[in-house]
Amino acid sequence: MIRVLVVISITLLLTLAVAARTLGQSPGGTAAGEKCDGPIYEPKEVSQRPKISSKPSPYFTLEARAHDVRGRVVLSAVLCRTGRVTDVQVIEGLPFGMTEEAIEAARQIEFQPAEKNAQRVSEVIRLEYDFNYIGERRPPAQEPVAGRDIERVEITGLRSRPSEEIMSLMKTRPGESYSQGQIAADLQSILALGFFDSKETRVLVEEGSRGGVNVIFELVELSPK
Repeated sequence: MIRVLVVISITLLLTLAVAARTLGQSPGGTAAGEKCDGPIYEPKEVSQRPKISSKPSPYFTLEARAHDVRGRVVLSAVLCRTGRVTDVQVIEGLPFGMTEEAIEAARQIEFQPAEKNAQRVSEVIRLEYDFNYIGERRPPAQEPVAGRDIERVEITGLRSRPSEEIMSLMKTRPGESYSQGQIAADLQSILALGFFDSKETRVLVEEGSRGGVNVIFELVELSPK
């Protein structure tokens, strides 16, 4: 059986006016589902961001494996003040059931809603589900790297720590410009937890698929004493 790695990156939705592809990679639209009533805010408009406690991974369908499907599904969604994921829209899709699997996984996200003026509010976010085969890596990024867009941030090597805990310490995000100083600061924040081997843990920077770069934090957990 082919082993696959589903890499999930959650980034801020800068705009909803994006060229989109829906199920089966047809032009954009909204997936059927629940709607969120009332105002919906962008991240910069809230005083406290949502706290995500669970992000299920989508399944890699048998049809997609058989057709050697690789790539990503990009969605926008609303983390509604009710505690539900609503208003799911497809920005980029994949065939053979992969878009549908990503939508289903998105709807299962568990979170504590954002807050504004001490009140729960709804926030729009962007979700990226990257589907790649284990062991498949892109070429190392070529200089200059500084200032290039970050396409993907990936964390590998986690066994006992939740990815949400690590992501909460990091400021490196897809859509931001690459900064070696910020990468170093994020790595130090992760190592300060005391759970990872400082000599073996490293950060890789690869060429992205759209002219940017991918940043991979390869974490190596310390053996229990």
